[in-house]
Order: sequence, then C-alpha cells, then structure tokens
Amino acid sequence: MPPRAITVRQEKRLGVLPVDRVVVEDPQQVRALQDRVRDAVIGGSEPAAIPVDELTMAVLAAETEVSSVFSGKERRAHKPALKALAAHFDGVVPGLRKALRDSYLSSRAVGGGWGA
Repeated sequence: MPPRAITVRQEKRLGVLPVDRVVVEDPQQVRALQDRVRDAVIGGSEPAAIPVDELTMAVLAAETEVSSVFSGKERRAHKPALKALAAHFDGVVPGLRKALRDSYLSSRAVGGGWGA
C-alpha cells in the first residue's frame, strides 16, 4: 500500500473534547494534488477535458472556500472559469454542489459547525 498523504488523528482538546487533527504525512504528494486542482481552474482547460476527480476537488475547494487551494483573490480573478467548471460538475453530479454549499454555509453560520 502506498504511503498516505494525510492522516486524521483523533485527539482530545483540553483533555475532554474529541477533535480530529489532519496531519500531512507526505507534503510532496499533497502539493502535487494541490497543483493539479489549481491547474484545473487556472490552466484554462475545457471543463469536459478535466478528469472528474480533479474537477470535483476544484469545484468543491472553491465552493467551500478552501484557502489553501484558492485565495479569495484567486477565486474572484478566475470567476468565469470556476462558473464553467461548476456548470459542468452540475451536469455530472446534479445537486451535489448545491447541497455541499448549503451545508458549508449553515455550518459556518454557527461558528464552524460539527464537532466542537
């Protein structure tokens, strides 16, 4: 089995509250994935030419404002590309983007949501 890029460790905050801590085990593998996802947006490829896994990660990273993938400035600068990717994604997986976005917004409204 290849080494994992990340692991999730369960810990206790203040010795009481259970939390999941994401640990990067292979920074090079994570960086390569980040670069592929960014290229799906910034590279100017046709949405249909982007592999579904990279399309999914790019759209969901943008929708949930994952700042380690796209800064707010980058999301604004590449808004047309992100819209095209989102439209293609909606054709492939109808309803998922909206459901995830709604879930993200509702959890953000209550201070981060699930877990603590």
